[in-house]
Amino acid sequence: MLRSAPEGRRYPKWVGVVILPAGFLLVALACLFPPAAIDAQEPEPVPVRAPLHGVVYDALTGAAVPGAAVYLEHESYGVLADSLGTFRFEDVGVGFQVIASIQFGYEEAAARIEVSEAGAFIEIELIPQPILLDGVTAVVENITTMERRLRSRRRSAAYQTRAFDQERLLRSASSTALEFLERETRYYPVPCPAGAGVFGVGSQMSANISSRCIIRRGRVISPRVFIDEIPAFGGLDELDTYPTAQIYTLEVYSSGAEVRAYTYNFMQRMAERPMALIPINLWP
Repeated sequence: MLRSAPEGRRYPKWVGVVILPAGFLLVALACLFPPAAIDAQEPEPVPVRAPLHGVVYDALTGAAVPGAAVYLEHESYGVLADSLGTFRFEDVGVGFQVIASIQFGYEEAAARIEVSEAGAFIEIELIPQPILLDGVTAVVENITTMERRLRSRRRSAAYQTRAFDQERLLRSASSTALEFLERETRYYPVPCPAGAGVFGVGSQMSANISSRCIIRRGRVISPRVFIDEIPAFGGLDELDTYPTAQIYTLEVYSSGAEVRAYTYNFMQRMAERPMALIPINLWP
């Protein structure tokens, strides 16, 4: 029943009112308040990892090659073969990998392999390059001699010394020798100011032309760097060009004032003929 409004009573005026279909209203609300799934980014899939193991043996005799360094070029880390020549990586990215192995007295070997989600097993053949002195293979003896000389020099140094062996270097996740120093020793390079030398800014004994320096005892210095007993005039910049897996031993003297790196190639040469080592320079 309709009733007329009483006289004198005013009612609000409805201007421009449009009645929309219910479906249109739902679409409009969806535009204003999109589902959370639209805004939220889907998490990236976790890379699949799998174990990789194998054995390193002599290609001529079939005997195991203990102590061989085995590393993954893409993963930038490695392991040492045990006394039976076996090795194992617990956590390797699935897919194609380049695996390499090196041992003194043998040619370095590298191969491209595929690792499945179930893991992989690989046999690595090393071709011998016997080093003979007076008809006797002396690889192990000469390497031992060089390692003894390195230890003796470190012990004779009057300043703090740290040394990292091949196993520590291989197991590191660092890709270069300089990155290894940063991770393992809190060795934080800073940009070199003009005139930075081994005794600080303004010294006349600038050891290299590196763009990287360190802060030592409150001073910015350019460390001395030696690679295979040869002064590296590029300093820390040169260390950044050497993969960790290629370094056999890394020595750090006096809180980083001097760094000495020795590659596998150098130690291979020393397996043929050991050499005298350059004395450690002293600094205040």
